[in-house]
Amino acid sequence: MDKPVDIREDEEQGIKLQETMELLLAAGYFRARIKGLDPFDKVVGGMVWCLEVCNLDIDVDLMFQESLSIGQKISLTEKIVGVLPQMLCPYRLDPHQIQGLDFVHIYPVVQWLVKRAIQVREETGDTNRAYALRQFQQHYSMPEDVEREKVVKSAQDSIQRLNDVYAPKRKYRRKAGHNIPDVTTQVQYTLLEYGHKAGAFTSAAVKADESEKHTKKVSKKATEEPRSAGDLANEEYNEMVGEMEQVDDRGRKVKASVIGGIVSQQAEQIAHMEALHQQQKLQMGNFLPEGLIALPGKQMPMSEVLSQQLEELKLKKQQAEDRKRSMEVRLEELKIEKKSLKTRKEALDQENAVLEEITSGVDEDQLELVAELVRQKDEAEEAVSSFRLQCKTEAAGYKAEYQRLREELENPTDESHLLSEELRKRLETERSTLSEVRLRLAQRNREVAQLQRSLDDVPSQAELSQYQKRFIELYDQVAAKLRETKKYYTLYNTLTDTKTYYEKEVQLLESIHDNFEVAMGSESAKEQFLRQLEAILESLRQTVTKAEKRRQNEKLKRDQLNDKYMELLEKQRYYSKLIKEFQQECSLNEDLQALAVERGLDQ
Repeated sequence: MDKPVDIREDEEQGIKLQETMELLLAAGYFRARIKGLDPFDKVVGGMVWCLEVCNLDIDVDLMFQESLSIGQKISLTEKIVGVLPQMLCPYRLDPHQIQGLDFVHIYPVVQWLVKRAIQVREETGDTNRAYALRQFQQHYSMPEDVEREKVVKSAQDSIQRLNDVYAPKRKYRRKAGHNIPDVTTQVQYTLLEYGHKAGAFTSAAVKADESEKHTKKVSKKATEEPRSAGDLANEEYNEMVGEMEQVDDRGRKVKASVIGGIVSQQAEQIAHMEALHQQQKLQMGNFLPEGLIALPGKQMPMSEVLSQQLEELKLKKQQAEDRKRSMEVRLEELKIEKKSLKTRKEALDQENAVLEEITSGVDEDQLELVAELVRQKDEAEEAVSSFRLQCKTEAAGYKAEYQRLREELENPTDESHLLSEELRKRLETERSTLSEVRLRLAQRNREVAQLQRSLDDVPSQAELSQYQKRFIELYDQVAAKLRETKKYYTLYNTLTDTKTYYEKEVQLLESIHDNFEVAMGSESAKEQFLRQLEAILESLRQTVTKAEKRRQNEKLKRDQLNDKYMELLEKQRYYSKLIKEFQQECSLNEDLQALAVERGLDQ
């Protein structure tokens, strides 16, 4: 049995309530400032607001309204508690804790929801901000960006003009037949062709020993007076320039000496090409008619022959192009087929690799078992195919039998007529029997349905527990409301009594004040006034004594009720203990009955 949930009214509850309201205000839920709202409305409204801000994809209607009924409050709190596990909330919360305003357990959940809501709101803000900036940059631009683009564009144009103006230009070209001894000298010649002198001859004295040519020059100059490295570099530069020819800016014109050198170098090839030309000319003459050779002045037959040959060549060319296109089409088909075969090969390789990985750690016995299963599968497939063939054969036989019987029915004989009458009577008998069985079955179904409804009218243990839980929650809410109402009534009665006493005191003081001057006028009046004051004081003392006695009686009643309440609590604990033991015994009894039914014992 669940224990009733009371609203905790202590200092810790008040602190947690204030902290919860401050959290909701910091998150942006400003309805928590309204003093006229109930704490339940503030807390539940704030939790629903946080869930909506989190933008969670759930199939739950979290519609919050003020002044909800008890049933609506219970339903709303159950929905909130059901949504929290879907959001992976690390804290557990029950509906009765929300309804009972148990802020010790509510505060961690609200704190987690507020953090989650702030995080989701920041992420949504960043996304919206990035999207807005993207849209702005796509359609608009800042003045600083425009100026920067102009500066970058002008700088790019200037760089391009500089590259065009100071582009490398060739000034020299090496003469034909000039041999270069090594790679370093070739680099120097190449740099010199484009006018790069600086750095190419700074180490000329050191490089003089790298080739035989430079070695001879150094040996000749050794007998002369010593020279500096700069003089050697200048002499080498002048010598290399003398071995090259200058290129005109418009240039690129080839000199006659160069052409003569090329012709002299290629003389053998030119002679060979001329002999080949004469040979082809003789071969061409063999194909011409003798009349054409004897009459060289007539050129018309020659043109006709060439035209015919040209047509034949065009025809052959067209045929060759057709064959080429067909071969290209065939080539594309082969490529596609090769690609499909390659894809299939890769798939088979992958399957083979997977099978090798699977079978790498498998024993031979298991592989044999798998092979046996595969063989059995093949045999089963063969059996199925043979069974299908047999079924088709039998179906054909049944169809033939059906056709024969149909023909017999259409052309009945005397024997078949008698047989059909007998079969008709048997059919009527079976139909009447079937109708009776159906009636009995319908009656039995109605009885079963009635029993089922009777069983459904009896609530199950889970339903009884749910009803009990709901009634307890309703009782807790009604009890809380009743305590609150009693508190208001007691406060009202206390304030009413206080007001009455204050009014009497004011009337008494006013009477004393009004009669004081008159009473002070004579001794007799003064004595009478004092006697009246003593009487009033005595009545006040009696009133105080009665109030004190009444307070003592109420205190005694409170102690008695407290003792009775403690006894009832003890009985409730004992009752809960007995209920728990009874439920355990019932569960044990059900288990034993199920075990007995399984073993076939007769209970």
